Amino acid sequence: MTRWVSLHMISLGSLLFFAAAGWGSTCLSEDKLNKRVERFERTYWSNLSSYQKLEGAQTCVEAAAEMRGAMNRRSLSPWKYNISRNDSRFPHEIAFAKCLCNGCIINGREDTSYNSVPVVVKLVVLRKTPCPWDKTKFVVKNDSEAIAVGCTCVVPKSSN
Repeated sequence: MTRWVSLHMISLGSLLFFAAAGWGSTCLSEDKLNKRVERFERTYWSNLSSYQKLEGAQTCVEAAAEMRGAMNRRSLSPWKYNISRNDSRFPHEIAFAKCLCNGCIINGREDTSYNSVPVVVKLVVLRKTPCPWDKTKFVVKNDSEAIAVGCTCVVPKSSN
């Protein structure tokens, strides 16, 4: 029995080693990678609306004075959009929200007795890494990434 357990552990260790080294992963050519990305983006990203233009208020004071236009400008917790770029991720560029205020805009001024906090969602992305045994091909895996999509006004956490 001890000998069987030892052989079983060696086999299991070998499987884990090869899995970590990328064995068993499907390596895709550039053409197959592009087809997989196209199918992925159609499935997961086609229904998402594109981000607002990267213009408008850049500070809390500007947002408080403006308070018109797109939702991110009219919110009590205004935000701007920035771009996260990662060439090993699909999509390569994702817009994310950055809150403009620490507090919330109440009566046309920032009120720090409230907090502006990001609203975060997990989005499905693809990650590519070079194939371990063929550097002209890629291993592609589904992953998720937490992305701030807007900001909201909340009462601060109580210290009680």
